[in-house]
Amino acid sequence: MNYVLRMRIGHHRRLAALLRAAMPAESVAFLLCRRAPSAHGVVFLVDDVVGVEPGAYAAQAHDIASVAPLAMARIAQQARTGNKVIVMAHLHPMTADGIEFSPADHLGNRRSFDFFHRRVDQPEHIALVWNATVDECAGLVYLKDGRAEALTSAVVVDDDRWREFIPGCLAPKEQFVRQAMLLGSAGQQMVGATKFAVIGLGGTGSLTSAALVHHGARRLVLVDDELLDESNLPRIPASTPDDVKVRSKVDIARSYALEHAHDIEVDALMQHVEHESVLPFLVGSDVIVVCTDNTTSRAYLNQLAQQYLIPLLDLGVQFSVGDAGAVVNEIGRINFVRPGTPCLWCSGHISSERLAAESVPRAERDREGSYLRGIDDPQPSMLAFNMEVVGRGMQVLLGFLTGLFKQAPDAYEQRTFLKPRAGAMVRQISKVHRTGCPICSAVGCGADREMTVRQRAA
Repeated sequence: MNYVLRMRIGHHRRLAALLRAAMPAESVAFLLCRRAPSAHGVVFLVDDVVGVEPGAYAAQAHDIASVAPLAMARIAQQARTGNKVIVMAHLHPMTADGIEFSPADHLGNRRSFDFFHRRVDQPEHIALVWNATVDECAGLVYLKDGRAEALTSAVVVDDDRWREFIPGCLAPKEQFVRQAMLLGSAGQQMVGATKFAVIGLGGTGSLTSAALVHHGARRLVLVDDELLDESNLPRIPASTPDDVKVRSKVDIARSYALEHAHDIEVDALMQHVEHESVLPFLVGSDVIVVCTDNTTSRAYLNQLAQQYLIPLLDLGVQFSVGDAGAVVNEIGRINFVRPGTPCLWCSGHISSERLAAESVPRAERDREGSYLRGIDDPQPSMLAFNMEVVGRGMQVLLGFLTGLFKQAPDAYEQRTFLKPRAGAMVRQISKVHRTGCPICSAVGCGADREMTVRQRAA
C-alpha cells in the first residue's frame, strides 16, 4: 500500500513553528486530514494544524513529550466532528538528519493510536517524527488492528519546488549519471519516485510519455479513450501503420515505456478521463500532465488537481486556419499550476461556451444547420511544434520537482512558432485569481465537493 501525505506550504510553516517553539525540549502538534482512497493506497490531505498548549503536556523535556489525556481527547473530538484522520507529529530536537522513531516513540505511539482509533472511526491514523529543522521526517501509519506500516511520502505541493520530507536511499542508475550531474542524485531519484499521469496520448501526450521515460520516470498513469487513427501516425513516433484502428494510443505508449524501462510501472487506461473508474488513479498521482484536445477533460482535471492538491502541467499547441486556407492564429502554451495558484479557468484556458458545446451529443453538433456544426473539425498539427512545447514543458516540470530552477507561480509561458508577437516568440503571461472562482475556493477539499464536470457527450 502507498500512503501519501500532502500539505501546503502554509501548513508546513505553521507545523515547523509549533514544533520548534519549545526547543531544546521535544514538542507535539497535530495535523487533521481528509482521507482520499487511491488506486494503490490512500492519500491524506492536510486540512488543519493544531498546536499543543504548554500546559497541556503531561511531561516535556529534551527527550520526551507526552500530551495530557484531556488534550488528546479534545483532538479526537475535533477529528471526529470533522470526519478527519489524525496525524500526531513530534520533534527530535537533537537530530539533524537520519531521523527515525525511537523505541520510546513506538511504545508511546501504540498507546496513543489505540486511544485515537477507539475515539475516531477512521481506517488509519498517522505518527510523524521530525528532525530539528523540520525538513526531514519518518512516518508510520497505524491501522485499526494495531499494525503499523511505513508512510510512503510526505510532501509540500505548492512551494517554489516539490518538497519531499521522507528521503530515499537509492543512487541513480548508470544510465542517468550525466543527467544526475544537473539534477543531483536526490533530484534524479525524485524523478523516478514521482507518479506522473499523462492525459491524452496524441501528439503532445505521446511525446510527453516518452520524454518522461527517458528522463527516468518509473511510475506512469496513461489515459486516453481512442484507437490510433491514420492521421495520428506523423505525430506519434512509436506508432506504425499496422497499429491503425487496431491498437489504442495508451497501449502504444505503454509498450514504448516497457520496452525502454523494464522496471517501470504503468497503469494504461483506455477510458474517458472523467469516467469514475479513472478517478482513483488520478488521486494517487503526484503530477498531472494535461495533453487533451477537448475542454471537458481540461475542466475536469483543473478541478480535480485543486481539490486533491496535485500540481498540474497544461500543454497546448493550437493552429487555426481561416476560410482561405491560411493560418490565422497559432499559439503554444506551457502552464504549470500549483494547488492554490490561479487555475486554468482563471487563466482563460477553459471556455465555458466550448464546455457547454461539448455537452451536446456529437450527432446533434454535426446536424445540418446546427450552430455547433464544425466545432469538431480537425485543426492543423505537426510534430515539430509539439516537440517544442513538450520539451519546454519537461524543463518546467523537472525544474520544479528537482529544484533545478524556480518557477514563477503567477505566470505561464506563451509561445508562437511562425511569427513574433509584440516582438517576441516567447512571452510570460501573468496569472491572477478570478474573483469568485469556484475552483480556487475548493483547494484541498478532496471529495467534500462533488466533481461538477461530467463526462463529455458521445
